[in-house]
Amino acid sequence: MARTWTPERVLGYLGTTSFASPELFGERHAVFEEAARALLHSLASDGSLVEHSVFTVLLAQRPERAS
Repeated sequence: MARTWTPERVLGYLGTTSFASPELFGERHAVFEEAARALLHSLASDGSLVEHSVFTVLLAQRPERAS
């Protein structure tokens, strides 16, 4: 699966996570966001970033017991 993001959508998403929410950065959040925005824009070819995801499903069952 491939999902396309803009740098601004990535920043918006990060703000909703428990690992990069603005509260975690306190007064340093503006500096973090500015650096993240610059990095994302430098990586975004044609203004977009592509996230590739793979889902793996393992189906298994226990063998039936012999009676």
